[in-house]
Amino acid sequence: MKNHYHWTDINVAEIIGNTPGSVRTVLNREDFPRWIRLAIVVFERENKIID
Repeated sequence: MKNHYHWTDINVAEIIGNTPGSVRTVLNREDFPRWIRLAIVVFERENKIID
């Protein structure tokens, strides 16, 4: 999603109300929270990135 919309960690932080550092921490985790996985799958399906 970040690549698709050309967002930086700063942009994402502003959207979700966190700091850029917290965005990096979440995105670098091996076990994404389930709500993030859901958002990514919905986005990818809607944009026909995955089946």
